[in-house]
Amino acid sequence: MRVYLAFVVTVFALSAAADDLVPVSAFARLPQVSGFDVSPSGNRVLMFQPAGDSLHLVVMDLVAKTTRLALASDPDQFFFNWCRFANEDRILCSVRAYITLTAAQSSLGFKWYRDGRVTVTRLFGVDHDGAHFMEMVPEKVVHPGEDLVWNSQLQDQIINWLPDDPGHVLVQLNRKDRLYPDVYRLDVDQNKIEPVAFVRIGKNLVEKNLPSAERDVVSGVVGFAPDERSAYVAMDAGDGHSALYDVDVPDLRIAGTLFSDPKYDVFGGLLRDPQSRQPIGVVYEQDRRTIAWLNPQWQERADAIAKALPGTLNVPVSVSRDGNVTVLESTSATSVPTYYLYNASAKKLTRIGVTHPEIPADSVAEQRPVVYTARDGTPIPAYLTMPRRGDGKHLATIIFPHGGPYVRDTDQFDYWTQFFVSRGYAVLQPNFRGSTGYGTAYLRAGYEQWGEKMQDDVIDGLDWLIAQGITDPARVCIVGGSYGGYVALVAAYKTPEKFRCAVDFAGVADLNALVAHMVMYRFGNLSRARIQHGDALDANSPVEHVDAFGVPLLIVHGDQDRVVFIEQSANLVTALDKVGKPYQYILQPGGDHYLSRASQRLQFFEAMDVFLREHLAVAPAAAPPGKNS
Repeated sequence: MRVYLAFVVTVFALSAAADDLVPVSAFARLPQVSGFDVSPSGNRVLMFQPAGDSLHLVVMDLVAKTTRLALASDPDQFFFNWCRFANEDRILCSVRAYITLTAAQSSLGFKWYRDGRVTVTRLFGVDHDGAHFMEMVPEKVVHPGEDLVWNSQLQDQIINWLPDDPGHVLVQLNRKDRLYPDVYRLDVDQNKIEPVAFVRIGKNLVEKNLPSAERDVVSGVVGFAPDERSAYVAMDAGDGHSALYDVDVPDLRIAGTLFSDPKYDVFGGLLRDPQSRQPIGVVYEQDRRTIAWLNPQWQERADAIAKALPGTLNVPVSVSRDGNVTVLESTSATSVPTYYLYNASAKKLTRIGVTHPEIPADSVAEQRPVVYTARDGTPIPAYLTMPRRGDGKHLATIIFPHGGPYVRDTDQFDYWTQFFVSRGYAVLQPNFRGSTGYGTAYLRAGYEQWGEKMQDDVIDGLDWLIAQGITDPARVCIVGGSYGGYVALVAAYKTPEKFRCAVDFAGVADLNALVAHMVMYRFGNLSRARIQHGDALDANSPVEHVDAFGVPLLIVHGDQDRVVFIEQSANLVTALDKVGKPYQYILQPGGDHYLSRASQRLQFFEAMDVFLREHLAVAPAAAPPGKNS
């Protein structure tokens, strides 16, 4: 059967003259569309759109053909994490805010944050037309003599949307135990909760099925089977890679493998039929993002869409309950993410919008997967992005290590990378050991290697670029955020002869202070046991070695950062002043770890543009500054 698809396209991309630079603002804007969800009937679609300094919730009515603001955010009060239809009329939104705990709250087991500074999440409820707004989850009533448990930090952990009970969702809350949450049924209209009997899966599953050596890489429950007797869990069950397993809930037994890849980790990305709730596919990262379809009917639909959108990966973001209306994210190696509405009955695609409409369509460069060899023989996967013009030789280069560090870079559109390439720089994004996605052994190879082998992997990537003739060794800067900012700072004192400059956004400068703030010792994505210990903490803390810094620095940090505290940068700047080292420091009032404010994202990118041009525009007359400069 031949399937015909029609689609309506509005052209957003702008053309640029050959010698014109795309404005910094084209890359530094907040995404113009994001966060989509389709209502159960398929008649409405919600999304985020920017206005002022933050994102706001808008709802498209596909029947009335109208779009209206449903809920505005106030960046001085909160930012959106996500929003989703709980039923046809009611929307639940997760928001985050940055607060300082009271002394009483801090005494209840939340001392790992200095001065009680934490990120809290809240659930807001609002109707599709903006009416009936309320903060969800009623406060706990504490009776005389009852042990007080502060339960207010995380309130957005919805574990089941109960599609057959549209008036309720299941949410987990810490109202009885400080460490382990209980499950409650939340009435989305009346804002009432009641406890629900449940089986604690995560902790018990780990203890029953996994040897202690494997327990640090459990990813967690990603969904439940329709009969709720089985859970889909992402973990390494002993074969060296994380995969999706079917776990029998009553006896916590691994019943089978839902999906695995022998080379790459699979952490989630489960796609499900909106009616049957059966798994239909898995979205995950190989060298490139991919979809493994588990259902032939959905595979056929994907093939039909691919014929209308050739050369793209089209990921279902949200689907109506009857499966007829889907929001698709369409991406390719050389395009800005584009979102479409797909109507299955009409065989019609309608373009909604793109994330960065001011970036010319012909200027997006491919983030190409490469592999180089570290000094100890370890293969290091990476992504190399080259300017689309020129011969690709002897280029000014940005070394761009990712944050985390226990995450990974992918080939998905990255606005930082495309900004660098638009300025003519080659960009290397190394997935150094300790990165996820390449198996448990590769992840663990990064434990206690902050500033050491993980750092060597990054520097070895630069040496590989130089050996390939791609990079001009006299015009290299290193740029990073969070852990990537830490890598940039370490490079500035351990290997300054290799760089002209370093850019650090919200990076770690003091490992001792970082470890002192952390509650978890063995478990968790970032734990003390994974960083460093003993004398290695001082040896690999930039703040302890400011006298060895040999390159100019651009340091940017928000004072409301709850991931890497502002003191990390403030204390580094004080230490740099004492020894007279060059730097530029931008403190962003109200700024967080994610550049959530549009004005601050633009401020940082404009400053970085000037800073990089100053140091990379032309080769220096002499060698780059060394440790004693």
